[in-house]
Amino acid sequence: MTLRRARLLLVLGLGAIAGAVLPDAARAQVPVKRDTLARRDTAKTRVDTAGGKRISIPAGPDTIKVPTPPRADSMIRNDSIIKGIVPLPVVKADTIKAPWSRAELPVIIDIGPQRIYDRASLFATGALTLSDMLARVPGLTEYTTGFLAAPALIASAGDFRRVRIFLDGVELDPMDRRARGVAPINDLPLQTLEEVRIERGSDEVRVHARSWRVDRTVPFTRADIFTGDQSSNLYRAFFGRRYEHGETMQFSAEQFNTQPDSRLASSDGLSLMGRLGLTRGPWNADATAFRTSTNRAPWVGTGDSFETRDTVPQLAADRTTAYLRLANGDPELGKWFQAIASSHSYHGRLRKSTSVLLTPAASSDSLVALSDSSEYESQYVFTGGVATRTAQVSATERIRAGGHRTSHAMSARAAAQMGRLSGALFAEGSTYLSPGRAEATVRAAPLDRVAVVASASRTSAGDFDRLFTEPRSGVVLDESGQFVPTGQNAILARDTAEVTRYSLPARSNLRVEVGVRLRDLWLAGGVLKRGPTTLLPPAEIDSRYAARKAVVTEGEATARTLAARGRLWKAVNVDAWALAWNDSLGFYRPRYQTRGELYIQTNLLDRFPRGNFGLLASLAHEYRSASRFPISSDTVRTAPGYRLITLKLEIRVQTAVVSYQFRNLLQERYAQIPGYNLPRQTQFYGVRWDFWN
Repeated sequence: MTLRRARLLLVLGLGAIAGAVLPDAARAQVPVKRDTLARRDTAKTRVDTAGGKRISIPAGPDTIKVPTPPRADSMIRNDSIIKGIVPLPVVKADTIKAPWSRAELPVIIDIGPQRIYDRASLFATGALTLSDMLARVPGLTEYTTGFLAAPALIASAGDFRRVRIFLDGVELDPMDRRARGVAPINDLPLQTLEEVRIERGSDEVRVHARSWRVDRTVPFTRADIFTGDQSSNLYRAFFGRRYEHGETMQFSAEQFNTQPDSRLASSDGLSLMGRLGLTRGPWNADATAFRTSTNRAPWVGTGDSFETRDTVPQLAADRTTAYLRLANGDPELGKWFQAIASSHSYHGRLRKSTSVLLTPAASSDSLVALSDSSEYESQYVFTGGVATRTAQVSATERIRAGGHRTSHAMSARAAAQMGRLSGALFAEGSTYLSPGRAEATVRAAPLDRVAVVASASRTSAGDFDRLFTEPRSGVVLDESGQFVPTGQNAILARDTAEVTRYSLPARSNLRVEVGVRLRDLWLAGGVLKRGPTTLLPPAEIDSRYAARKAVVTEGEATARTLAARGRLWKAVNVDAWALAWNDSLGFYRPRYQTRGELYIQTNLLDRFPRGNFGLLASLAHEYRSASRFPISSDTVRTAPGYRLITLKLEIRVQTAVVSYQFRNLLQERYAQIPGYNLPRQTQFYGVRWDFWN
């Protein structure tokens, strides 16, 4: 009996080995697309990650071809199939469902590859937060006090209010009273997103994001695990599925913790995303919710105990964005319409310290006084339009309700391509938070290897609030730098100490770039001109920046730009830019700023013809000169200039990606905000793994 079992096991084992190595067995496997490496941010995106066409303007010979992202659903499903032991299952015809509702995204007009990040390229950049990713965009400057969980801001030409965030067509307004009107950059976790487009205007940068979607009845799961320096750990989990009758269920979660200073408590955060929906023909309806919770300990700069360091007070905060959406049609092709009703809430509270070494902030500190607050806002969006393969037109009505008032703002977009000429128009009415805007962007390619891009805008004048849900009628800072009382109200008495409203003059802005293509490499140079404006300080970082004397007006500013983007040789690519302002006295904008990244991107198809391997290795260099932070008209704090080198390596095997990055390779001591030294080194590594089963 024992001999029979041994023979049976031997026969089965030989059969399994033969099935794994014989050509006939190999031909029975599912074919895998060859180009499966995650796309970089220099890649031109042509097809949506969930299927469907996309208008891509401009298109033509200037497109740099980079391998497309992996399609995990085309991978072999289990070990038995990989070994060729069993035949492939029959795939049901309804496995691939009709594309789910998606928001309209603007046409990106630029020189060279467009800055469009699909879901694969978002993670391939190595960015862990949205501010981390935006730091690679020309004209944007990141200011942060640390790594994970640290307060972070993004300035566009020195203006923190000129970076706006849109999620599925809903604008994410500032709601944190401690931040005093600065855009909520990192309240939008990257793990919840499917695609991000960065629309660079002449002075304003608008970030348009689509949330993650699934389009198959085969369940999708994913797990990410990362760890690194400063006791940092990060975990992500995803699940999504489309059901037989058009139902949809999705869920994702991200949790992280970090402790950059062992003498202080650790900080952690949790972000959640959930969606339930139903599809019937061209109609889609879904209920989607996003929640971000931050539990941040007192934040100080790194360094020895004898160094003088500033402190950001502790904070525990929750931000929730939820919406109901009814949609018909696809914004990428044909007629379409969407109606969205969204709710936004923010609750901040002062977290109690667990450390005896840190003196708690005084109760009179304005940041502490503003910590325990709750803000609520509703936003209703009605939008629709028509899109063809070469043109699109749309209009949007956006209604805000909160703080016992209502705001209406109409906006419209149009884009078209006519041979070597393409252009886009954008117009938007003024709101309590932003001035009205008319903007035009044109790209002309008189020759195959020459292109010119020009973007001009005109903004309206008016008085604007720093928070929509906190209207004030007290002191207004006008364009001449004077504080003018506009009303009397006992509840609003503290307007005399803080600026809650400010005045902006009408202004014009301009950006012009000229590019030349050498094979697959684009070289471009240009000029950026920003009109006079009022600059809001990063109030959350320090209470001294919350005072009205820290809000300053600044005149016209001009900068020169250079850029090189594309493929240098074979698998070697470059993405580099430099910016130099005409003066060294500007606030929140270093006079000189550069970023260059040299990277190798290949699938080694000669060695791995089935596309089961991918390699991405990069070396990035960043430099900026000193940054000036005003505290009053005669007092300025300065963060010294620095240079930074970052190494990143990603190796993909099938649908698993092993990632490693080393920031500050030279271990320099540097700061982006005065008083907050950043880590001398940060290593972060882990794995991302997709499953369709």
